[in-house]
Amino acid sequence: MITVGDARLAVELGTADLDHGFFVARWQRATPAERHYLRAMSQDGEGPSATADLSGRLGKDHSSLTSQRARLIDKGIIFAPEHGLVQFTVPGMGAFIARQKD
Repeated sequence: MITVGDARLAVELGTADLDHGFFVARWQRATPAERHYLRAMSQDGEGPSATADLSGRLGKDHSSLTSQRARLIDKGIIFAPEHGLVQFTVPGMGAFIARQKD
């Protein structure tokens, strides 16, 4: 019989596995400036982030963030589901970023 404790442990172990392999590989590909952009996105959880909101959070003009956004799209870390929005390409990336200290 699988208990609630077993399920919680499985989630904990699975999350640790993803954090140390799958997610960290994407995080390490990002430059410090791109990580700052990703941290701003992570405040929206897993949903899309409005690029206008990100500009405000980062205290930068929208046009000055265009190259960071484009590089993150090229690296496959984010995508633009529609005009004015960006979103993580994989579920759980926002929560992973929220857990990062650097």
